[in-house]
Amino acid sequence: MRLILGVLVGLFLISCAEEEKVKVTMKEDVTVLADDTFNGRQTGTEGELKAAAYIEKRFKEIGLQPKGVSGLYTQTFTFKPSSNPHEQAEYTGSTSDSTLTGTNVLGFIDNKGENTVVIGAHYDHLGMGGEGSLYREGAAIHNGADDNASGVSVMLQVAEELSGKKSNNNYLFIAFS
Repeated sequence: MRLILGVLVGLFLISCAEEEKVKVTMKEDVTVLADDTFNGRQTGTEGELKAAAYIEKRFKEIGLQPKGVSGLYTQTFTFKPSSNPHEQAEYTGSTSDSTLTGTNVLGFIDNKGENTVVIGAHYDHLGMGGEGSLYREGAAIHNGADDNASGVSVMLQVAEELSGKKSNNNYLFIAFS
């Protein structure tokens, strides 16, 4: 009897030691992405790369497959920003003194479906202000919690809901910069 009780107690302790998967809330994702340490996530900045790393970490936690370049979660692009906020940026294939590199983050749920549904949100924002900002008092962090960060948090929530569930569709999630 003692042996059986000992085995049961041992199994109980082992099961308690296993990590439970903690669900990250949308509020927690917004709080992280809109944090001042990302300096507003302007494309081509260190803050943007930190935000991309956070999104990649979340894609991994959710169980999404990498769908970026060369088996990674990321896909970079190079562009020359427009000085006029009403004109499109010029996308280039090379880097020079006047170009910036942005990073998209891609994750995939492969259900062996015939169709792939693409769900995206952009995570970059205005950085420290400048063109496109309505703030005229100098440089200030533009956190973008109410649009960009919240849109990405909804996308992450949808990915969590769809992950592990059978469907006739595949799902491609893209966090755009």
